[in-house]
Amino acid sequence: MIRDMHDFEFQGLPWNVTFGVRAVNRLPQILARLGLQRVLILATPGRTRQVVMLQTVLGKSTAGLFAGAALHVPSGVVEAAVRAANESGADCTVSIGGGSTTGLGKLLRKEAGLPQIAIPTTYAGSEMTPIWGVTTANMKRTGRDPQVLPVAVIYDPDLLVALPPAVAAPSALNALAQAIANISTNPVVGMVAREAIRVLAGGLPRVMHDNGDVEAHAVMLQGACLAGAALGLGRSGLHHRLCHLLGGMYNLPHAETHAIILPHSVAHTARTAPGDAALIAAALGAEDAAAQVYGLLKKFCPRHSLQALGLSGRDVEQAIAAFDGDRDSAEGARKIMQDALAGGPP
Repeated sequence: MIRDMHDFEFQGLPWNVTFGVRAVNRLPQILARLGLQRVLILATPGRTRQVVMLQTVLGKSTAGLFAGAALHVPSGVVEAAVRAANESGADCTVSIGGGSTTGLGKLLRKEAGLPQIAIPTTYAGSEMTPIWGVTTANMKRTGRDPQVLPVAVIYDPDLLVALPPAVAAPSALNALAQAIANISTNPVVGMVAREAIRVLAGGLPRVMHDNGDVEAHAVMLQGACLAGAALGLGRSGLHHRLCHLLGGMYNLPHAETHAIILPHSVAHTARTAPGDAALIAAALGAEDAAAQVYGLLKKFCPRHSLQALGLSGRDVEQAIAAFDGDRDSAEGARKIMQDALAGGPP
C-alpha cells in the first residue's frame, strides 16, 4: 500500500534553453528559428562591453539599444522602454544582465507584445519564470502570466567570469530562495527544487574560491536554471512577499535582500512546517537548514542584516504595517523582518 499520497496538478512551461560556453554566438540562429529580425537590446547603464559584444553578434539585426533598465522595474522605465521599442521598429528584445533587465523584457512583452530572448549574467533565475513585477510609487506589484516567459534563454558561463564575488554570492542565495520555497509544492517541482538546492549550495564555495573558473559558473548557472524552473512551475511564498514589499518600499538591492532574509524565513519554515525544513536540510546536506543557510550568508556575503542595507527599526515597522496577510502570516512576517534587521543567527 502506498502511503502519504496526495493529489496534485502539474503543467509544464514552454522553455527554450541554449546552454554552453560561447552559447551567445548562437543568437543569430535562434532568432532565425523564431522568425525574429529586429532586436532592441536591453541592458542596465554601464554594460558597454557586453552591449558591444551583442551588437557584433547581431550585426544588422540590431534595431536599437535601451540601456536604462533599473532595479525593481520602475513604471517610468517601462514607459521609456516602450517608446524606444516603438521608435526602433523592433520585433523582439534581447536582454543581457540580471533580474532587473530580464524583468524589463517581461514588461515589454506585456505592454508592447515584444517576445524576449534573455541572456542572464547573474544567478537570478527569473528568466525561467512567468512572473513579472513593476514598481510604482514605492509599491511593487507582481503577477503571473505565461505570455511574459522569454521565448528563449541563453546561458553562457563565459559572461559571468567578470561577476564580482560580492554580487555572485547574494545572487546565488536569491536563486536558493526560489528552490527552497518549492521544496514540497508537488512531487515534480519538489524534485527540481531539491536538485537546485544541492547544486547551488555545493557550487557556491567553488565559485567564490575562484571567480574566474568558467566551469564553476556553469555549475551555478545550472543551479539557477533549476531554481528558476522550480519557481516558475511552483509558487512564491511568505519569503518572496516580504522581499518584494521591502524592495519596493525602500529600493533595496534585490539579491541582497533575499540573501539576508532567507535564513530567517527558513527558520520560520522550521517552526511552521518542520517536514519542509527537513527536506531543505537534506538537500543542503545539513542537520539544521536555517543554520546552514545563515552560514553561507555570513561566509560569502558582505552584508548580513537589513540594518547594513540602511533600514531602521522604524522602517521595518512601516513595512509590517503595510503587509497584507492574515494574523498568523503577519506575525511570522514581523518576526522574520525583525530578526533580519538585526542579522543575528536564526
